[in-house]
Amino acid sequence: MELSFKQGELMDSVIGLLPGQWFKLLKENRFKARPARMALISALTVRNHRFLAREKKIYPGKTTVNGEHAPVFIIGHWRSGTTFLHNLLSRDEQFTFPRTFQVNNPHTFLHIHQKYNALLRERTAKKRSMDNVKVSLLSPAEDEFALAALTLRSPIVGWLFPQRQTHYDRYTTFETCNRELLENWGKSYIHFFNKIRFMTPGKRILSKSPLNTARIKKLHEIFPAARFIFLHRHPYEVFNSTIRLYDTAIARSSLQKPDYDVTGRIIERYRQIHSAYLEQRALIPGEKLLEISYDELDKEPLKTVEKIYRYHGLSGYEDFKPGLSTHLNGLSYTKNKYPALSRETVDKIQRHWEPYLQEWNYKL
Repeated sequence: MELSFKQGELMDSVIGLLPGQWFKLLKENRFKARPARMALISALTVRNHRFLAREKKIYPGKTTVNGEHAPVFIIGHWRSGTTFLHNLLSRDEQFTFPRTFQVNNPHTFLHIHQKYNALLRERTAKKRSMDNVKVSLLSPAEDEFALAALTLRSPIVGWLFPQRQTHYDRYTTFETCNRELLENWGKSYIHFFNKIRFMTPGKRILSKSPLNTARIKKLHEIFPAARFIFLHRHPYEVFNSTIRLYDTAIARSSLQKPDYDVTGRIIERYRQIHSAYLEQRALIPGEKLLEISYDELDKEPLKTVEKIYRYHGLSGYEDFKPGLSTHLNGLSYTKNKYPALSRETVDKIQRHWEPYLQEWNYKL
């Protein structure tokens, strides 16, 4: 299956780039990008440069995230329920979390919040193209978009420049990268979290990033008191839903015509992420890592959230429960329905994902 090339929106990770970063990306990719998009992004980088000067006057750079308010990381492959869980837990006021406008503008979000706070709140929530979930500029969002804009070292950059996707895929695990690059990535992560804590002091960060599934060893080193919640879902459903992700959000935000097979890409990315996770899992103290299935979260969300709070020793569940229950009763979005996969695709999934089917007791 090939990825179609569609008109659409800019991906979150390019909205907040600085001029030097944007030029570096274009040079790395030999300026192979749609001219109209290049012009628009170039204009945005000039604006961001102006905003950055104002940002530096706001942020002193002295906040810390370790200790009492160590992060809670929600991990798991795309389309495994991580967004659903992130949205649920983010309703607890003990948490702060990356918001859409922050991951879009990691260099400058403090200035944007200070100057455009009313506008951020007024913007109407829109449905995500891949799953009908409503999101706004203040909704919980994925860390990786911020890291991509801060470091340029993320597989998500390959979604923008799909003709060099393999080059950017090495930043899934960083196994082939030098120590300096990995240390700089970690410093950027701390910097991003510090700015969020500066904006919302005294709260614990609630993070969600599918790619972090393959990085739990490094995250544990950076944030030794952090907690992890890993979600898994039936691989058949993950595959179908990820196909839609590629055909909607990724296809619309690409700056080039993709030249890879989507089925092969999804199968390999899933294998890479879960292989790394299983290798690193034993390095995380058992009390700091909880595995849950999408099925239990979907069928019994209140019980599953209570399980998470009790396992990780999070306080305040009884106070949080009534509001969460009311929220769950009011949910009304329609889940996507997918056609049956071909026998050839099912065989590929069975062949390449067999260890993960066995690990979590799934059958095709």
